[in-house]
Amino acid sequence: MDIVLISPYSDISALGIRGISSVLKRAGHAVRLVFLPYQFPEIEHRLDFMSRYSESVLARVTGLCRGAGLIGVSLMTNYFEQAATLTTHLREKTGIPVIWGGIHPTIRPEECLDYADCVCVGEGEQAMLDVVTRLETGRDLDDTPNIHLRRNGRVIANPPRPMIADLDSLPFFDYDMNDHHVLDMETDRIIPLNPGLLRKYLTKAAPTKARASLFYQTIASRGCPHHCTYCCWDAYRKVYRTSHAIRRRSIGHIMSELGEILERMPWFAEITFSDDSFLDAPVAEIEEFAREYKRIAHRPFQCLAEPRTITRERIEPMVDAGMVNIQIGIQTGSKRIQELYQRTHSNERVLEMARLLNEYIPRIRPPIYDFILDNPWETPEDKYRTLQLLTRMPPPFFLQIFRLTFFPGTGLFEKARSEGLISDDIRDIYGQQYNEREIHYVNLLFSLFSRPVPRFLMRLACSRPAIAAFHRPLFNKPLKSIYRLYRKWTVKHAVRPIPVHPG
Repeated sequence: MDIVLISPYSDISALGIRGISSVLKRAGHAVRLVFLPYQFPEIEHRLDFMSRYSESVLARVTGLCRGAGLIGVSLMTNYFEQAATLTTHLREKTGIPVIWGGIHPTIRPEECLDYADCVCVGEGEQAMLDVVTRLETGRDLDDTPNIHLRRNGRVIANPPRPMIADLDSLPFFDYDMNDHHVLDMETDRIIPLNPGLLRKYLTKAAPTKARASLFYQTIASRGCPHHCTYCCWDAYRKVYRTSHAIRRRSIGHIMSELGEILERMPWFAEITFSDDSFLDAPVAEIEEFAREYKRIAHRPFQCLAEPRTITRERIEPMVDAGMVNIQIGIQTGSKRIQELYQRTHSNERVLEMARLLNEYIPRIRPPIYDFILDNPWETPEDKYRTLQLLTRMPPPFFLQIFRLTFFPGTGLFEKARSEGLISDDIRDIYGQQYNEREIHYVNLLFSLFSRPVPRFLMRLACSRPAIAAFHRPLFNKPLKSIYRLYRKWTVKHAVRPIPVHPG
């Protein structure tokens, strides 16, 4: 059976559909991948999630789906309307069954069944293989684990099979480019993917030249040890009511993947590990990983981490192996908001971590720290404490700032709904751009921490008198005008994906 898998994400790494494609291909099925990126919202600050596909794009996707036995669409909450528009068109024009998968269908399967024929809840590799096998042999899907569907107006919700314990049993992500297609953002045409276009679309749009590189993205583990109330893992745990220990691939399996991909595509300049907490492993295992990575990859790499795991015993071997960039979730400096988020680290631990990382500059780039703004439960005192934490952290560093978004199924979503902060899910949640934030004095201070502003000026600007004087509605309009000019400047000077010949 031929299967078409579609990703609407700006990042065409799209590990979900690439992993499922490899599983289906290993079983002998023909798989076509279609990537539909639209802009880079983290740079353009455009409503990427609400972009509408043109009629010509919809027609081309329809043509690529004709003759298939199944169409799969992967989506997060912010891509709900795009997926709904695309699916409605495909079902009307082709009559081919459409299955949705990803975090949003996992959390809200019944809502998704208003558009899709069926929904995959939870991990999709074995579930999709089961669905395809059943469709090929004429069996119905009514008792398929992980699958939800409607039958005669009634929702059949099958429980998920156990999480995949042996991640080494999965094949590597599908990068063979055989029957892969991509929406070219410049011409609004869908064209066959080739090495040149792959390089073009995998080159990250970056705010500084130092951060522009061609990344190969992979993942070494699944799961997260934390229970943050704003995170999709908080919702995921309500589907899998079992142990939530991190499942890891073996180091040999990871190195085999990297060795294979770098032999085929030596132009990858760096490796990105997208694990939620990459350094949350025993020190002995980290040391072994570092030795093998240094022997096999010969590339710089970057990863995600959290303050608890930043220790000299972990950082030293990783830096020696080639770690040049690390991104760490801090989110807030207020103890009260830390408790609301269920973040377990203290400000003292954050400062200890920041001082340690500062010792490794310039062997590593300035670290990236994540913070969450626009929290309706934050008081001025909470914001002040976060700013004071930042003034104590040794520069240089960059901030990646998000607005608090109430994703369905999370603890904060339920709290916000119960308190009347959410009245329309589509408007209040699905259409939210989590990189956008409110424009006022305090939020602009956060932006300045990533700029070369003298620290004594930042301390002055973050003082209680300065905040009391300028954090007022009176100043919001002129600040918005200043911010618009600032955004135009940063977009104009942002490093774009490297232009390459389509061949």
